[in-house]
Amino acid sequence: MTQADRIPTAADRIDRESAHWDAIAAAELAEHGEALPVRPEDLHDRAKPWLPFLDLPALTTRVFDRLGDMRGRRILDLGTGNGFLATALALRGAEVVGVDVSGAALDFARQRAERSGVGDRVTFRQASAEETGLPDVSCDAACGLFVLHHTRLDAAAAELSRVLRPGAPAAFVETMAYNPVLSAARRLLPGRFGIEKASTDDEAPLSPAAMRRFGEVFQGSIAVEWPAVVCARMLCYLPFLRGRFASGVLRAADRGLGMVPGMGRASYFGVVSLRRGG
Repeated sequence: MTQADRIPTAADRIDRESAHWDAIAAAELAEHGEALPVRPEDLHDRAKPWLPFLDLPALTTRVFDRLGDMRGRRILDLGTGNGFLATALALRGAEVVGVDVSGAALDFARQRAERSGVGDRVTFRQASAEETGLPDVSCDAACGLFVLHHTRLDAAAAELSRVLRPGAPAAFVETMAYNPVLSAARRLLPGRFGIEKASTDDEAPLSPAAMRRFGEVFQGSIAVEWPAVVCARMLCYLPFLRGRFASGVLRAADRGLGMVPGMGRASYFGVVSLRRGG
């Protein structure tokens, strides 16, 4: 075997991501027995009841705001996973294409869309964010929850530029690497001190440098927004800070940070907002 043979390829990365998310989909199915339907008012996946503590509803609301009126529009949901966002979009009148590398996750997502009454408005396809297989300029908008930081950003930016129609918006909730303290903690702590390692080795939170590279390829405007500050709350990954009192104090600390101008960048989560150039 040559050195070149040992260098991981893009296909290797996709295979690893697919296996990882296949396992997560199997675990979700084992836990819940069947996919929870999505309700029209839902702003987070009810199968993950801790998400409101991390202000996911505020982040999802910002995504919906950036997409605008969804009725009758064809929207791409990149990294659709278990189908929460794709189903929520369809409930708001969109025609949705959900793309994911995990076949098991897509089976789960199809079940969820059917149980939510919008199976006829969502099409799922197994493909990567870098090569969706969709026609050129075929989407009126695009979005995703925690997907871009799993991709090769230059390829994902090029693919979004290709499939979006001129002037089309896109918005993604993402894990960010703008806070050096949180970035260092992510590198050093998971797998130690009782902290679960939930990430894959291939993913990387989006740093300012990564966003600059994305912007160099994407054919349009790009902005990072901070609808909520999720910083101190990340300490709840430490087992001794998971109690109600400690988590309440940490959430209040984040609310205080959010009132300080410029402190949004301290957040572990942000929204990447795009608009395809005309």
